[in-house]
Amino acid sequence: MNSIPVDLSRLTGLLCVAAPEPKTDLDGEQRKDRDGNHLWVTGLAVRRAGTRKASVIDVQTSAQPEGVTEGSPVGVTELDVSLWEIEGRHGLSYKAASIYPKRPGNGGGSPAVPTPPQRERGGGKATGS
Repeated sequence: MNSIPVDLSRLTGLLCVAAPEPKTDLDGEQRKDRDGNHLWVTGLAVRRAGTRKASVIDVQTSAQPEGVTEGSPVGVTELDVSLWEIEGRHGLSYKAASIYPKRPGNGGGSPAVPTPPQRERGGGKATGS
């Protein structure tokens, strides 16, 4: 599955609307990525800069987002989107290197905690949802 990087400079108002929770399979077991890291999913409200309409997307990470709570402004690093299709169903899957809280009151310009190091980009390496 090919992943496409998202231009984060075109998004504004990133807000956590569903706190991070483990991504589970049908048996309730927490899923892991190809490297054996547990997967987490966080619901984010996003809005394209200059527009009024917001969308809610579930974003998957390979590490639990620390300090991210429902209703808090957040930042995202290395957001990718992938199109998937399984047995006649299809959709979009979002994955990020990290999701981190932003300090309120300063336009969200600096993270409340240090941003984790950037992950290595693999040649189209992505995990499905």
